Amino acid sequence: MAKQNQFLTTGEFASKAGIPTSSVTKLIREGKIKAKKKSGKWMISSDQLEAQAGPVSNKPAKKKATAKKPTPTKMDKPAKAKTTAGKMYTVAEFAGLTYLTEFGVKEWLKQGRLTGQQAAGGEWMIDAANLELPGVKRLVR
Repeated sequence: MAKQNQFLTTGEFASKAGIPTSSVTKLIREGKIKAKKKSGKWMISSDQLEAQAGPVSNKPAKKKATAKKPTPTKMDKPAKAKTTAGKMYTVAEFAGLTYLTEFGVKEWLKQGRLTGQQAAGGEWMIDAANLELPGVKRLVR
């Protein structure tokens, strides 16, 4: 076949190998994929795709299998359960307690930086425990 003379960019290689482009670049830097820079772009020989098909596709799967994140989330959930039993503030009350505006409080709720619940009328009730968060604690009046 004439594939040995054909070169692929990192994006083309990634799509054919089924992995992210950033992983291809990382593998090039680690020396696991042989590539050459041509006109400022990495060019990978198509025979590298055939040679690296097994190891390249297995590496990301192994990284995804490591689960270090579930442990902190398990610790966070009991803490949140304890705080929901505490006092709740309206958006206006919470803004009055901090240097945030009402708009800022709503934005932080959307971003997940603050926790709260929406009442039946659609008004937000913010947990009092948010006042103890490091990012909010510095803004308390």
